[in-house]
Amino acid sequence: MGSSISVRFDGGTLCVEGAPAAIDALRVHVDLKWDPRTLGYRAPAYEAAAIVDARTVGPPPWPAEDVPAGAWRAPELRPYQSDALTAWRAFAGRGVVVLPTGAGKTRVALAALHATRAPALILCPTRALLEQWRRELATYFSGPIGVVGDGQMSFGAITIMTFESAYRRMDTLGDRFRMLVVDEVHNFGGGGRSECLEMCTAPFRLGLTATAPPVGSAALARLDRLVGPVVCDIGLGELLGTHLSELTIVRLPVELSAEEAEEYHREYTPFTRLRADLMKSAPGADWQTLVHVLSKSAAGRDALRGFRRAVAISSLPAAKRARARNLLALHRGDTSLLFTASTDDAYTVAKENLIPVITAETARRERERVLSGFREGTLRSLVSARVLNEGFDVPEARIAILLGAAMGAREQLQRIGRVLRKAPDKRAVVYELFTRGTVDDRRAQSRRRQLATRCAALR
Repeated sequence: MGSSISVRFDGGTLCVEGAPAAIDALRVHVDLKWDPRTLGYRAPAYEAAAIVDARTVGPPPWPAEDVPAGAWRAPELRPYQSDALTAWRAFAGRGVVVLPTGAGKTRVALAALHATRAPALILCPTRALLEQWRRELATYFSGPIGVVGDGQMSFGAITIMTFESAYRRMDTLGDRFRMLVVDEVHNFGGGGRSECLEMCTAPFRLGLTATAPPVGSAALARLDRLVGPVVCDIGLGELLGTHLSELTIVRLPVELSAEEAEEYHREYTPFTRLRADLMKSAPGADWQTLVHVLSKSAAGRDALRGFRRAVAISSLPAAKRARARNLLALHRGDTSLLFTASTDDAYTVAKENLIPVITAETARRERERVLSGFREGTLRSLVSARVLNEGFDVPEARIAILLGAAMGAREQLQRIGRVLRKAPDKRAVVYELFTRGTVDDRRAQSRRRQLATRCAALR
């Protein structure tokens, strides 16, 4: 192609200019689109590496400088972590590493950052994880660390950013980085806000997850395109009792009170009748179709409201709340995490048991105070709905009380993983509470079936 191609980052895309013959040759390797507004060709920013691989000329559209080697201290790796890093490097620094929660995915990322020593961006799903990543980085990296999100706005040789901040800002920041680390990368498998990965030029990409999308799924194909293929996949059963804590799962059924049962059936019955009618006319209808059809009529909308009310009743009835109090008393000397299906339920449990709660609305200063107290042992229990599902690192946490869930087996596996981090003489105990004979019971059975296929150790 000679010197006839030039590439420029612009608004989250690449402007590609050159002679027609060179452009035609490049289109064999890269998805170029004609932009009639600028009368030129554009490519997604993540295609920058493919353009360079196709031997275009000129400086690549990412920073050329390396992070000084002296700023890094190499992290020590367990054998399986070292294998994961080797596999990632064998795939030219692109790929997804699948390790169980608590197995040290962060340590693999730190080793990859040390190996590349490139200007890097780390994406994490929640504000609660920003400080945790910064703290881990500071242990091994003495250079400047930037944070974007949760009211902070600074840039360094390595920058940490929430998914939301990346979605808002990557169109102007996407050419600053040569390496991209995506924590809990499965969140981008569904396509939601995956533009923030498309708008980054970084050639080196590492995705971290404990719950990769199924083989052959569209979600996994999307991650392959934006981050790379799965290069290492180690199951929970391979590490329990060795690199992870021993685990006991206790499933505890509860019953609705007479008053709760009466309200539950009153609210739930109209929905079941309309659903049955729809299934007769459209046997293969999925949940989205059902909601779409019911939303078109007043009776259908009333039925959906009743369904949601029934779900709320079965998710946290009085018997679950009482059992939670008993379990907290039984384990008053242990560090316990409680998880609920909704934020409202989390506040209810927190108020009844006088324990702190972490939600998406919790202010940064309050969140840091609570998490610090939890890690230091001055706070023994903590309740949350979803904020702490992913990435929360407290090796001392031994008890998990799962009062309700809303997002299936993946969420359940993430929550179980919160108490699996290895500690001396530790055996993790997970209590799963479900309301017998309700939608809460059926969802719990579905989660157990899915978890059994993911990991025989959880049967």
